Amino acid sequence: MKIAIIGAGVSGLSCAHELEYYGVNPLVYEDTDFIGDREPHVTANLDIADRPIKDLLVYFNEMCHMDIKPVNVVKKLTHYFPNNKRTLKSDNFGYFFRRGKEYNSLIGQIYSKLKKTRIIFGQKPDVKTLSEENDFVVVANGRPDITKKLKCWNELVSGWIKGAIVKYDFDPTELIVWVNRKYCKSGYAYLCPYDSKKASLLLFVPYISKIDIDHYWKQFIEIEKLEYNILEEFYVEHFSGYVYPHKFKNIYFVGSAGGAISPLLGFGQTNSISMGVFSAQSIVEGMDYESLISNVIKKELSMYELRKSFNRLSNRGYDNLLKVMALPGLKHLFYNTNINIAKYGAGALKLGNKIFKKE
Repeated sequence: MKIAIIGAGVSGLSCAHELEYYGVNPLVYEDTDFIGDREPHVTANLDIADRPIKDLLVYFNEMCHMDIKPVNVVKKLTHYFPNNKRTLKSDNFGYFFRRGKEYNSLIGQIYSKLKKTRIIFGQKPDVKTLSEENDFVVVANGRPDITKKLKCWNELVSGWIKGAIVKYDFDPTELIVWVNRKYCKSGYAYLCPYDSKKASLLLFVPYISKIDIDHYWKQFIEIEKLEYNILEEFYVEHFSGYVYPHKFKNIYFVGSAGGAISPLLGFGQTNSISMGVFSAQSIVEGMDYESLISNVIKKELSMYELRKSFNRLSNRGYDNLLKVMALPGLKHLFYNTNINIAKYGAGALKLGNKIFKKE
């Protein structure tokens, strides 16, 4: 069986790893000359966003056959809303993962587990040619260019991220999130620590061009009075889309190219790994790919409904949302049960505005 994978990112290497698990060795084409992300940063995966998965590391081990090590456990969530701040604590809200070119990054860890997969660097092959020369092709290039060309892509959210590696004194288990219309519109900013001295700081502003992101970044730093020492900065174009079908003839779409990025808060690691693994299972076992990834797609469509509600919130609405999240009953449902937040989140937003609209 001849299988070509376009892209040596999270989803492409997860597909290759699962194929090796079944005794199949694919050929991977990577257009850069390295393994990993161009921009160094740390990301967080929260259990509340990955439901119904209860523990991500267990899921990776049992369902994806990979032993992945996080940077740290998320034990503290701090939310900065325009006029409110709230901190929640737990033994485990989720995990931090290193991204970049380091051997212990998420992609580096997956790559280190490959035994026989061959990777060709510096090539950007034509998908049509590959589909004619191989039994299957898996598109995992992290971009929607191929799905757009095949008219399978429907854009949901787009915008730009400015990020920085910063130095300060940090709690290595604390994830910090900011929202404020003045500097991120309906986007967000977050900080994820590498350790107690270094962290990655990212600001996402939707529906803007690259030339505008520096203005919002400056507003963010000034309004929040951040005193971090910036070591390096970078820019990333961000997009989220709905893809259908996820398989076109003998071509599979996985990861960002397959619509894995959440339209709400940009989470995509779990979806990308899952789609890579499920594509491999579909290829080897002959299982229907759309059925295998149906829960992933349903969750992200629900997240899009939540994103549309989030887009309509004012700064006052953000503050009301924080109050709703702090209500004893809802707080318990949000953080201490396995309730589907994507499914019921939009209703919670409406409830918050109704309860607090007269304040």
